[in-house]
Formats: sequence, C-alpha cells, structure tokens
Amino acid sequence: QGDLDGAEVLLREALKGQRETLGDRHQYTLQSINNLGSLLRAKGDLDGAAALFREAVAASRETLGDRHPRTLSLINNFGALLRDKGDLDGAAVLLREAVAATRETLGDLHPDTLFSIANLGVLLWSKGDLDGAAALGRVTLAARRETLGDRHP
Repeated sequence: QGDLDGAEVLLREALKGQRETLGDRHQYTLQSINNLGSLLRAKGDLDGAAALFREAVAASRETLGDRHPRTLSLINNFGALLRDKGDLDGAAVLLREAVAATRETLGDLHPDTLFSIANLGVLLWSKGDLDGAAALGRVTLAARRETLGDRHP
C-alpha cells in the first residue's frame, strides 16, 4: 500500500497495451485513463491528471454520449480536479453538468447523483458560498438517510 510510483508504472503499461490492442476510445482504455489520472491527482501532478481527464471526458462523450453513467463519472472527476487546481469556474461548469445529468438519468437518490451533489457542495464551499454548500449538504444527508438509513457507516 502506498507505492504510488510502482502503481504509476503498472498503470502506464496497462494503458499503453489497451491503446494498442483496443484503441483510444474503448471503454476499458477510458477507464485506464481515468485510473491513471486519479493516481496522478493523488501524487499531486494535477496538470498531468487534467490532461488525462480531459482526454477521457472527450472520448467518452464521443463514444458513449453525454448522459452515459461512465461519462458522467468522468465529468465529475474532472470537475473535482479543476477545483483542486483552483479553476473554480471551470469546475462549476462540469460539476453542475454532472449534477443535472445524473439527476436526469439516474435519479435524485442514486449514489452517483449524491456524490456529484456533494462535490458541487465542496466547490461552493471553496468559492465561499457557505449557504449554498450547506443546502447541498442537507440534500445529500437527507437522501443518504432515506436510502441507507441512519446507521449506515
């Protein structure tokens, strides 16, 4: 656990193989791009992660469509990364899209929808909109209580 450099070598090797055998737009390739981007984010290479997330979102929109759950997950991840980079306006566009689209396609109580709402709440908090962040926090807490109960970890 914690060998991020070793993990990066393996993820890059896997991604290279998938690009060569499956192509740049295959869902497994896109998942590997997302995985490598997430690892780079964890390592603090936000620019490297952003390039990968940007590629994955564009390819997923092209192949799966704007409302596919995998595309929405990638959009959400990219939005959270832009927030981390300090691009709060860019993050807001993506996170608001993710919230609206997950609500539309998956419903208000789906875990992916709640995750997107929570990410938007963190963004609002980062922008100083404490009332907006608190409102979204109440929405996610109420929905999680409704779907998971009060005793869920």
